[in-house]
Amino acid sequence: MEGFEAGKRQQLPASPVELHSENGVPDLSNLGSSDRIDYWPPPSADDVTKQLNQEAFTISAGGDSGVVNYDAAQLPSNSPCEDAYLHGKLTSPVSGEGKKDWMAWAVFDGHCGWQLSKLLTKQLLPFVQQSLRDLKPADDGAVSEAAVQQAIVSAFEKLDDALVKSASAIIESDLPFAEKIRRLEPVYAGSCALLTLYDPSTSSLHIASTGDCRAVLGRKTADGTWEAVPLTVDQTGANVDEVARIQKQFPDEPDVVDGGRIWGMQPARTFGDGGWKWDKVLRATLRNEYNACKLPSGSRYKNYKTGPYLTASPVVTTVKIPRGEIPSFLILATDGLWDTMSSEDAVDLVGRWSDMHNDPKQATPMTSPNPSAFGPVTFGRDACYYDKGRATFQDHNAAVHLMRNGLGGAHEEMVKGALAFRSPMSRDIRDDITVQVVFFEGKEQNRADKSSD
Repeated sequence: MEGFEAGKRQQLPASPVELHSENGVPDLSNLGSSDRIDYWPPPSADDVTKQLNQEAFTISAGGDSGVVNYDAAQLPSNSPCEDAYLHGKLTSPVSGEGKKDWMAWAVFDGHCGWQLSKLLTKQLLPFVQQSLRDLKPADDGAVSEAAVQQAIVSAFEKLDDALVKSASAIIESDLPFAEKIRRLEPVYAGSCALLTLYDPSTSSLHIASTGDCRAVLGRKTADGTWEAVPLTVDQTGANVDEVARIQKQFPDEPDVVDGGRIWGMQPARTFGDGGWKWDKVLRATLRNEYNACKLPSGSRYKNYKTGPYLTASPVVTTVKIPRGEIPSFLILATDGLWDTMSSEDAVDLVGRWSDMHNDPKQATPMTSPNPSAFGPVTFGRDACYYDKGRATFQDHNAAVHLMRNGLGGAHEEMVKGALAFRSPMSRDIRDDITVQVVFFEGKEQNRADKSSD
């Protein structure tokens, strides 16, 4: 993805030394030092905070939406970033009097490129809206949860079919070669997708998941603690249900799932990834004549046949958000966050963060971490991870708060080290991270008076 808003990436100089020019011709007389190397400086504590907040924002929903506000942030590792997102409101796609505007939040985790995740920010919601508009209400004007869920499934499948199954028609058309490439390019890549739709008229939150982005609900219990309610299950080659589904679909291909991957692909459900969905003849044509992605490798996966081995059909669930009763929040994020912490860790972090912002006197007491006890910083085979003993609560944005803690928290030197690595080396220790945290109305008004960043 290009980021939450185009053009906001931190720009670094082409070299450590700025070149001065006259009449457009660079003067190389004082290019650099002759007795030492001029390196880029390491990130300072202020640099870390600026980088973590560079794509961050807070939106106050207001009105009668049932949503108080929501925070979001993104930290790229790939260049360009392969994550994408969307958020906002939409006219209720379900007909009926008194229907309130819906709200939507989504995150997309691209792979083999950024092109498809970026495209989904523009195309997925319109397909879903149209599918929901086509629903026929019952005599009482209501539309069942099951009907809504099936409409979302149909929209996901229709969009992916429009992308993947159009390849033959594209290459056989009279379009210029360059235009063919631009139409094929998104489906050479792939993307996981997590879409959440909130209907305030019924307090229903619909969650559609394709891949390994994850959503979890944080809900306050009677004793004042926060519980994590899973809203999605990671759909990968490590999910026993997904493995069983794929093996049942391809009973004569025992090698289809190996080492938690489907012919090398970790997510079991994705948009795009034509290489895992086209037949052998079309794959060969696209590779030989249109520079299609060479994955999955024919030399490595000799028993690969035709497929399609992946699907964009989502798992859709619905939960009720109790308005005006129990404080709750939604966390949705790409797997870059979940690589660093569990769903329970994330809910605990945001729950305690929320308690501190709502009423510091009622917040759970915490012992300040002792930086001297953290030990040296090393990154080799180990990636970034969250440690409760390093938890810190210094950020005003809940999404930034999660990202910082996933990178090392109060261990400032670890966070600096994690951000000192840039693409492509950074990818070995951290993935692109995109997070949105949505606060629903409850007895405790979650920062209702907070202004937008």
